[in-house]
Amino acid sequence: MATTNHAKPKALRVASLLPSTTDICISLGLEHHVVGITHECDFPSSSHPLYLSAAPLLVDDTSSNVINQNGKITNVKPLTLTISQIDPHLQSQAEIDAAVKSSLHNGISLYNLNDSALTDARPTIVLTQSLCDVCAVAMDAVDSEIACNFRPGQCKVLSLEPESLEEVVETFVTVAEACGVTDKGVKLKEKFWEGCRQISHATSLSKKGGTKPTVLFFEWMDPPFDAGHWIPDMVKQSGCSSAAALSCSKNTRKSVQLSWEQVYGCDPDVVIVGCCGFDLRRNEEDARAAKKKLEKLRAFQEGKIFASDGNLFFARPGPGLREGMAILARCAYDGEDEVVDALERLEFMPKEGEGWSRVAFPEDNEPCSIPDVEDLVNENSSKLHDEACQAKADFYKDPKTGYTVYTEYAHRKRGKCCGSGCRHCPYNHVNVKDKANRIQQPAFLYEGANSGDNAILASLSSIPHRSHVKVVFFSGGKDSFLAIRRLVKTRLASSPLHIILLTTFDVESRIIAHQEIPIETVLRQAKHLGIPLLAIPLRRGSGECYVDRIERGLDAIRKQIPDMSQMSLVFGDLHLDHIRDWRDKEMSKYELEYPLWNVPYEDLMEDLEASGITVRVSAVTKDGLKDGMIFNRKMWYDVVELGMDGFGEEGEFHSVAEVWATSREQALGL
Repeated sequence: MATTNHAKPKALRVASLLPSTTDICISLGLEHHVVGITHECDFPSSSHPLYLSAAPLLVDDTSSNVINQNGKITNVKPLTLTISQIDPHLQSQAEIDAAVKSSLHNGISLYNLNDSALTDARPTIVLTQSLCDVCAVAMDAVDSEIACNFRPGQCKVLSLEPESLEEVVETFVTVAEACGVTDKGVKLKEKFWEGCRQISHATSLSKKGGTKPTVLFFEWMDPPFDAGHWIPDMVKQSGCSSAAALSCSKNTRKSVQLSWEQVYGCDPDVVIVGCCGFDLRRNEEDARAAKKKLEKLRAFQEGKIFASDGNLFFARPGPGLREGMAILARCAYDGEDEVVDALERLEFMPKEGEGWSRVAFPEDNEPCSIPDVEDLVNENSSKLHDEACQAKADFYKDPKTGYTVYTEYAHRKRGKCCGSGCRHCPYNHVNVKDKANRIQQPAFLYEGANSGDNAILASLSSIPHRSHVKVVFFSGGKDSFLAIRRLVKTRLASSPLHIILLTTFDVESRIIAHQEIPIETVLRQAKHLGIPLLAIPLRRGSGECYVDRIERGLDAIRKQIPDMSQMSLVFGDLHLDHIRDWRDKEMSKYELEYPLWNVPYEDLMEDLEASGITVRVSAVTKDGLKDGMIFNRKMWYDVVELGMDGFGEEGEFHSVAEVWATSREQALGL
């Protein structure tokens, strides 16, 4: 291929009307020349792994989007050139599908061009496409805008229409050539295909005698669409076979709608949910919402339903497809250690929990409120796990959910935390990024603030040797918050106070038992207060009793602070004897503290008022009370008038302490 450069980079001003062409420009080192982007572009994010080579192209060009100051280049933020009629964050898949079909039927584009922004950007080249009217501004609208607002020859329009993977890769050179950096396009193309060869080598290590796993890739789920355009090529390049292609014939490269009966007829080994335009979290949510439909598949029963970032790694015909193929191979060959190890050694392989994940489905009829101290259910999946570990098995089948669960033995063979929040992770989820939403074993969600202004605010790493650590059982409500204030108030100046918050929550719903607040709320509280937070997920039917789970959490603290002199457990109980008796019996090996025990309610209310925080009712069990009520002196009196405990100690209501309503110092009484 010729490598002649046809344009001078110094005159270049690029308007990118596709996220994929923005990715290509950054990979070509042209980010300093991009003057306009779409509302969907991730720019600038040159540290993202999908950018294969982001060496900046340094030029002296005062007419472009580069401002020279003392010989240095400063970027001006690219203008946003497009607007969408669809908000994928607020609408369901069915609603988006209906909007798309209505738009196509009526000839109305879902994407609009901001004509004034395009004029202000003064591009010399516009990168767009005419392949799919659903995905971007219509080509006719682009041509019309250029004709009306630019002189002939002032701005070139380059329309890309790749349908296959090979055609996608050729667009790297096409864009590079149009921008005057053809050599960079050729190198980018070569690097992409080298990544494909590395993936093929990894999958060739399979011990299954050439049998390729069958994959069903959902480009959409409601209604279901199979993968189209370049994705079937990606499936093939990743050492897999398309389950839909094997069972459903079609005469187009486009994605086609399937019935669920056709989906079941595919009987894929592996299912990957990578819906167009959605990130990993959204695809996880939609996969879980489709559980009733997916559970009929063999892949569901075998724990082979995965989600991916369909937006970054599949929908965009750009450099990120290399990562998409690595994800396809990793999911399809899951369980084959040699293949998995080879794939995970690739520098561009997205991490589990970031670019892809195994979908954890909620259990049927699981209530939002889970058992805690008073009512934890004890069943036998923990026993099955223990037996599987003793037999040196890598996984066992959960009798309640029916899907495969990897054992602690399997994780220890790997030798590290994989970052996906596995149920039996023995590494305290050290590599999990979004811990609040993913952990299934005790782990620190927050390690505290290094403020240095007060011992109570010390982070885990700042707690001195031989310290006395107080672990406050923290539900996020007013009582456990007041327990912290009482500890601060009564501490001795000569005796530094080191606090760690401990909370438990439902592993499926991520809700704090009885308080009915999400774990993210407690994390927000801990961050505002600057106090380390240890979270312990509880699983109904796990076979582990409450005390066993707590002990696992305390072990995590011991690993972080191995040389502490003493560890006390602190509770916010007010006056219920049977709860205190239970704690005293079951946790007798620890020093237990009850700083609020039998403290008059008037004193507690005065302290609450002094804190300056807002306390809001988060759950109620009695008539006459409502969620969202503000707990204050008036509500206390009103509750008493209704014949209930004024502070809800008998379970009449539960609360959340909105500590962020005031400063950390006032909230804690520092």
